[in-house]
Amino acid sequence: MPPDKPDDDRARAPDGTPVLPPAPPGTPSGSVEVPLSGPGLPAVEAVSSARVTAVSPGDSDTRGKRLADAAKGALDAGVVKLGDGIGTIGGGMSKLGEGVSKIGDLSRKVPMVGAGVSLIGEGISHVGESLNELPRVARTRRGRLLIRSMIVGFVLVASWIVVIVALQLHGNDTPDFRPNAETILVELSKGSIGEVYEKASPRFQEMVRKEQFVDEMTDLAQTVGAFREITAVNDSLVTTGPTGRVGRVSLTAAYAKATCKVAVSLHYDQERWKLLGIGVELPPELKISQAQREERVKACKDPMDIKHCDVHQTADAILRLLREGHADQVWDAASQVFQKQEQKAKFVQLQGEHLDALGRYRRIIAVSEAKVIGGTSATFDTLAEFERASGVRVVFGLARRSRLEPWKLNSLKIALPMPRGAEEVEPKPVPAPASVSPPSHLPPRDAGAK
Repeated sequence: MPPDKPDDDRARAPDGTPVLPPAPPGTPSGSVEVPLSGPGLPAVEAVSSARVTAVSPGDSDTRGKRLADAAKGALDAGVVKLGDGIGTIGGGMSKLGEGVSKIGDLSRKVPMVGAGVSLIGEGISHVGESLNELPRVARTRRGRLLIRSMIVGFVLVASWIVVIVALQLHGNDTPDFRPNAETILVELSKGSIGEVYEKASPRFQEMVRKEQFVDEMTDLAQTVGAFREITAVNDSLVTTGPTGRVGRVSLTAAYAKATCKVAVSLHYDQERWKLLGIGVELPPELKISQAQREERVKACKDPMDIKHCDVHQTADAILRLLREGHADQVWDAASQVFQKQEQKAKFVQLQGEHLDALGRYRRIIAVSEAKVIGGTSATFDTLAEFERASGVRVVFGLARRSRLEPWKLNSLKIALPMPRGAEEVEPKPVPAPASVSPPSHLPPRDAGAK
C-alpha cells in the first residue's frame, strides 16, 4: 500500500522529517523558527529509564557534607579492617585454646595440673570465639555505628585522662626541698642560730622573737644532740596564697641521741626559699625534765658571785659607768642591735634623768634570773640599790658572737619606782590642853554624887 500522505503540504526529507521553509526577509540572522506543536510533529513515546529524583537548589550537597561522608566511609572501612584483624586474632586464640586443651587432656593423669591446664585452654577458646564475632558485627550498619561510638568514647575518655594528669603534674610541680632543709638543720646544729634567724622569711621574723628562737633551738640541740643526716623525705607540698608560695617538707632526721620527725616550712621570697617555720617531734623514749632544762641555761652556779660570774661582772661595770655619767661610753661599747634601736643622744639624756631620780648606784642586792642561751645570748634580771631608792629592777640583755668574746649590752631596762610628791614637812607637836580649875563660887561637889 502506498504510504499515508502527511496531513500538511510541507516539503519533507527522505526520512519523512518536514523541511522548514527559508526565513522570510527581515528575519534577524541566526534565529530559527522551531514549531512547538502542531499536527505535523511526530508522536514521541515515553521511555522508561532509571529513577529520577527532583532536587531543589537548597538541597544540593555542600563540601562539608561530602567531606563528612568521605570520612565516614574511611572510618567504616577502618572499622571493617579492624574487625577482620580482631577476627584473625580470635581465630588464632581459638586454635591456641584448642592446643592448650589438648595439653590438658594429655596431662590429666598428673594431679592438680591437668585439670588446671584444661580450664585455661577452655578460657582461651571462649575469648577467641568472642573475638570471632566482632568482624560479623563490623560488617553490619548497626555494628559499624556501635564500634564507631566505642572508638569515639575511648578517644574522649583518653583525652580527658591525659588533660587531668597533665594538669595535676603541672599543679604539683614541687621542687626538691631536701637541700634547703638540710642546710638549715646543719646551721642550727653548728650553733649558727642567729644567722639562720636573720636569713629567715620576714613573716617568720614578725611572728617569732629572735631570743625565743635561739632559746628553743639551743634547748633542742642539747636534747637530741648533733644533726647527722636526713634519712627519708616523707612528703612535700607547695601551696599558693595571698602571701605567695609556701612549701612544706616532712622529713625523718637522724640526730646523735635520737631519730626524729622534722617538718620544715619555707616561704618563697626574693627569688629564693626562706625559713618560715620548723618543728621537731621528739620520740617518746627521749624525755627531759623541767629542772634539766633550767640547768642547761643557767648562767652561773652562783649569780651573786661577782668574781666567778662574768654576766654579773658585765652588769656591774655598766651600772658603774652610768653612775659616773659616762652613758656615751656605754652606748659606744654596746652591740650593733642596741645602737640601731636607741639613738646615742636620747640614751645619754635618759640615763641622766635616771641618775637624777635614783641617785648614784651602789650595788646589786639580788638576782631574779640569770640565763645564758647557747653561750652567745644572756638575760640578767637583778634588783639594784641606789642612793635614793633600793630594790630597783634592772634587766640586762647581753650578747656576743662566740664564747671567747666579751659580753656586750644588747638591751637595758630600768624600772623607776613610783613617783613621789614633795617631801613631807614634819608636823609640829600639838600642845597639851591646859588644866582648868573649877570656879571658886561653885559649891563643892558631894562625895556621894555620881
